[in-house]
Amino acid sequence: MNASTGWKGDKSYDEIEENKVLRLKASPNKVMSFFQDANTRNMPDVVLKFRYMTADYKGRGLQLRGQRLNGAGTFKNMDLIADGQWHEQTWLFSEVRGNPKITFFFNLKEGEGTVYFDDVSLEAKE
Repeated sequence: MNASTGWKGDKSYDEIEENKVLRLKASPNKVMSFFQDANTRNMPDVVLKFRYMTADYKGRGLQLRGQRLNGAGTFKNMDLIADGQWHEQTWLFSEVRGNPKITFFFNLKEGEGTVYFDDVSLEAKE
């Protein structure tokens, strides 16, 4: 998950400080998102890590969602700090439930402004 290839959805890419980052531009009437499948075989719990930055986002926040093969999922809602600084986030996802693959979604809720994402990774909880 920590490579830029494989991500699908409404994202685009920018370069900030010579670093390629994902960009989501908020919409006032639509959730904007990007997502990727992750191999979770033999992992009872995983940790999703990433960092985000925004200077101008005003809206309903970000929803992280892990969706299992049967379509059921677990989510976490979070507010975003719009101060132009990078903020590191961690989500312990303990709802793998034996699924060999989980699709992880980053859903930017309705609003305005741009949010940048970098260093997205998924690892087994130790």
